[in-house]
Amino acid sequence: MKKPVMKALSITLCALLGLSGLGGAAYAMNAAGDPAPVEPAPVGDSGGAASSGEKNFKDETVYVLAAADGSVDKIIVSDWVKNARGDDLLSDVTCLTGIENVKGDESCTLGGDNTCVWDARGRDIYYQGRTDRELPVSVAVSYTLDGAPISPEELAGRSGRVTIRFDYTNHQYELVEIGGKREKICVPFAMLSGVVLDNDVFSNVSVSNGRIVNDGERTIVAGLAFPGLQDSLGLDKDTLDLPGHVEIAADAEGFRLESTVTLAANGLLDGGADRAGDHDGLEDLDGRLDELTQAMEQLIDGSSRLYDGLCVLLDRSNELAAGIDKLAAGAAQLQQGADGLSAGADQVQAGCAALRQGLDQLAGQNEALNGGAAQVFQSLLRSADAQLKAAGVQAPELTADNYAQVLEGVVASAGGSPAGQQAAALKASLDSYDGFCQGLRQYTAGVAQAQAGAAELDGGVGALKRGADGLSAGAGELCGGILTVKDSSPALTGGVAQLRDGAMELNRGLRELDEKGVQKLADALGGGLPDRLEAVKAVSEGYTSFSGIGGDMDGRVRFVWRTQAVEVRD
Repeated sequence: MKKPVMKALSITLCALLGLSGLGGAAYAMNAAGDPAPVEPAPVGDSGGAASSGEKNFKDETVYVLAAADGSVDKIIVSDWVKNARGDDLLSDVTCLTGIENVKGDESCTLGGDNTCVWDARGRDIYYQGRTDRELPVSVAVSYTLDGAPISPEELAGRSGRVTIRFDYTNHQYELVEIGGKREKICVPFAMLSGVVLDNDVFSNVSVSNGRIVNDGERTIVAGLAFPGLQDSLGLDKDTLDLPGHVEIAADAEGFRLESTVTLAANGLLDGGADRAGDHDGLEDLDGRLDELTQAMEQLIDGSSRLYDGLCVLLDRSNELAAGIDKLAAGAAQLQQGADGLSAGADQVQAGCAALRQGLDQLAGQNEALNGGAAQVFQSLLRSADAQLKAAGVQAPELTADNYAQVLEGVVASAGGSPAGQQAAALKASLDSYDGFCQGLRQYTAGVAQAQAGAAELDGGVGALKRGADGLSAGAGELCGGILTVKDSSPALTGGVAQLRDGAMELNRGLRELDEKGVQKLADALGGGLPDRLEAVKAVSEGYTSFSGIGGDMDGRVRFVWRTQAVEVRD
């Protein structure tokens, strides 16, 4: 299978597993077509002991490469030993051959009884190997063409109604004493099988107990089954039918099929009640069933009230249509106002731009104005110095900071002499020009402040313009949508009538479900179902590895089957 197609199928299957509450299996393909080891990405909190710091944890993925009919060609096991304790020497148990460290250079020493000691140096270990031991659950894939059995080789290139059936056989069980009898309890594997179908080849696709996703070019199909769980729980199929196989049917034109993928995990019942935090195991199942019965009664009562409410809604449909007419008129007014606001915003934006341009020009003269005024003031001070010297007055050189104090001293010392008079005159003239300079500086500072404000105003007006345009566009869409609703309102009454009829059917269906489902489940509860559920849960929790696991480890294992493609051979 090409990598993008296999990746799409794997992601979809893992997502469906997640929706089913099961752990997902990481899957990748290397250039040779074998599974490439990756770190499994757990879904949910199953396993989880690796974070406790007390036990190491072995996360195992078993890859089964099979022929198109499901017969096993090769088994590759990928193990991730999580060194939670940080052990330097990590003791493991494995039946694998050809062990290879796939993510590091740590070495291992093999001993008797399948022992395997890794020189871990505190790190996690990632390794893979092979085995030919019997799988705990087997997968058989069979094909029919127009109802007749056919081999995958013969089916390649043929056309007609094709059925692909996945049959699962659960070989992993324990004998458990229940009610004074030894009962066969299987590990509760959940099997999820999927295929990717080319829409140029397949049409009218269906699947038993599964889901279908169509992206226009391909149809991804996945089905779920629980082999052996029906018998382990001792349930009659009339009470609850747990599927033990998956069937995918489609019309084929020139049959060809890429690889199929099957995922298996046994964490369906592990620790679910404990994670809820409110209950211990299944001890209160009886109480929960009472709650379910009461909830069903409430659903039935609610569906009856829904029917009554829809009858009232049907009577009010004409009033609703009139309200939609008023809403449409209001939407038209809103659109007109929004268009006017947008036009006004255009004018404000243009005026703001002109204002900012003018202020930019004025602010551009600030430095020249202030500089010129300062130069004139310096010239006046030099002229005053010259006049004082000409009058025979000895005084410090006048500056903008000291001129007033110097001239006042001259006036005080010279009295009413010509020199003193020349000094209420020079001071008065310089005071007048100093006031002009201060006023000029205030003016230029105001221009600069106005320039900054105009820039902020321009940004705000731009935001206003964008908002006004958005409001105008939104009002147009709203008006168009309401007009569409208005045009559809004649069909509203018919739709409400269909809803009313559907509510009646819902009420009938709920009553049938209560009679044939919930009540039968309640009857099964009295037949030892809680004890069997506890036994299934215990057996599931006890199955933690396929290839072996150290006695001081916790673990989890999942299986991935990949079958060969069915293609027309040259």
